Amino acid sequence: MLSIGIAVALLKFFLPHELGIGWADTEDQLEAIPLWDVVSLIGVWAAGLWLHTVVLRRSLPGLSRTRAFALNLGGSGVSNILPFGGAAGIGLNYAMLRSWGYNRVQITAFATVSNLVVALVKIAIVAVGLVAFLFMPNVASQLSRPTGAIAIYVTIGIAVVGGVVAYQRWRRGRDHGLLTWLNELWDQCAHVLRRGWRGLAVGGLGYPALQMLLLWLCLAALQVHVTIAAVFAAYAVERMLTLVPITPGGLGLVETAATATLVGFGADPVSAAAGVVLFRVFSYLIEIPLGAVVAATWFARSRAARARPASA
Repeated sequence: MLSIGIAVALLKFFLPHELGIGWADTEDQLEAIPLWDVVSLIGVWAAGLWLHTVVLRRSLPGLSRTRAFALNLGGSGVSNILPFGGAAGIGLNYAMLRSWGYNRVQITAFATVSNLVVALVKIAIVAVGLVAFLFMPNVASQLSRPTGAIAIYVTIGIAVVGGVVAYQRWRRGRDHGLLTWLNELWDQCAHVLRRGWRGLAVGGLGYPALQMLLLWLCLAALQVHVTIAAVFAAYAVERMLTLVPITPGGLGLVETAATATLVGFGADPVSAAAGVVLFRVFSYLIEIPLGAVVAATWFARSRAARARPASA
C-alpha cells in the first residue's frame, strides 16, 4: 500500500508539477487517438508478446506456445502489482510448470536462462542509454539526478545482497547435495543454450526492438516528433527504472523520468506525457487484467484436476 501511495503521489502531483502539465490535457489527447492507430498499437504489442514466447520456449524444450503465453502473462500480471513483484511472478510460473509435470531442475534452468537473457538485454540497453546521456547535458539536466542515483544504488545493493545470500546458502547446503543439484542445473542450462541459442538471441533482441517501436508509434499517434535517439533514450530510462523496486513496475518513476527525457529532446510536455502513458498502458497496465485471467483459469483447472481423483 505504501508503494502504491508513492506511485499515485508521483503521478498525481510530482509529474504535473515538475513538467508543468495537466492530466486533463493529457486525457484529451489520448481520447483523440484514431481507432486505426489503436489497432496498430495492439498489433505491435501482440507481436512483442509472441516474440518473447520464443525465449520462453527455447529456455524450456517441449513448452507449447499456449503455455508460454500463459507463463508470460501470468507472471507479468503478478509482477506488475507488487514491489519486488518479480519474485511473485517466478513463484506463480514455478507452480504452473510443476502442475504441468516439469521437475525442479528443468524449472530452475528455465528461470535461469530466460531471466538471464532478459537481464543481459536490459542491462545493455541501460548501459548504452547512460553513455548517451554523458554526451547530452541538456537531456541529463531534465532528469532528476537523485532519482537516477537511487536507481543505480538500489540495483547495486540488490545485486550485492543477492550474491551474499546465494553464497551463504551454498556454504550451508554444500554438504547436503546442493553441489549435485547445481551440477544438474548447469548441465540443463548448457543443454538449453546449445540447442536454443539462436531463438534466445532472436527473441531476446527482437522483443525490446518491438517495444521501442511501440513507444515510437505511441508518440507518433500523438504527433510527438522526436528522433530515434530520443525514443531509445526514453526507453533506456524506462528499462532502468523498472529495476527500482520502490513502486510496482516502477509506476510513477518511469512515467516522470521518461517524459522528462523526451522533453529534454524538445518534445511538447503534454504530448510526451500522453505518449509515455499510452506506452505504459500496453507495456504495464494491460498485462495486469490479462495476467489475472490467466492465473484464475490455471487455479480453476488445477483445483478441478486435484478434485477429480477424489470424486472418482
